[in-house]
Amino acid sequence: MDLLKNRFVENKKGVYFIRISTERLIIRELCELDYPQFERTLNEAQKNYFGSGEGFLSWLISQYATMDIINGLISFGMFNKRTQKLLGTVGAGKHDDLHEPEIFYYLLPEYRGYGFATEAVKAVTRWALENYDIPYIIGTVAIDNIKSQQVLERCEYQFLSNRSLQVHVTNERHDFKYYRYYRT
Repeated sequence: MDLLKNRFVENKKGVYFIRISTERLIIRELCELDYPQFERTLNEAQKNYFGSGEGFLSWLISQYATMDIINGLISFGMFNKRTQKLLGTVGAGKHDDLHEPEIFYYLLPEYRGYGFATEAVKAVTRWALENYDIPYIIGTVAIDNIKSQQVLERCEYQFLSNRSLQVHVTNERHDFKYYRYYRT
């Protein structure tokens, strides 16, 4: 566990967990008690694939055992420091089809437009690059999702190309913008 101490904070019970603090956010591991708020962040595909929202949350929690963003993924809750409300999710992990480490984020509609996504993406990008031996992290965004593209650009991700990909999970073709943030 000594190797991992720079990635984790130890609580009073000796359990390690991630807690990233920004000006307005606490970004931390999700737990079973977060489910009522977490359920609002799920789309139908996630619920259908795992059988329920609770099944998806349990799977995300199981990923904390390895903390592997190169071969797996880590999804954190993005909580408002003042209200403790879950605003959305943010994380990093292996893109299913591109096989590169990727940043991902989702903000509930009522919290969009206030800079929370940008704040979270900057923090998790920094965390990932400081704690994993990767030369870069990617971001992929639908061609028509201008707001999400702007989040990556504000976080200094570099746009590299438009791409099209047959996504294996849905067996549908998707066009997207491909970004990278390089280790400095």
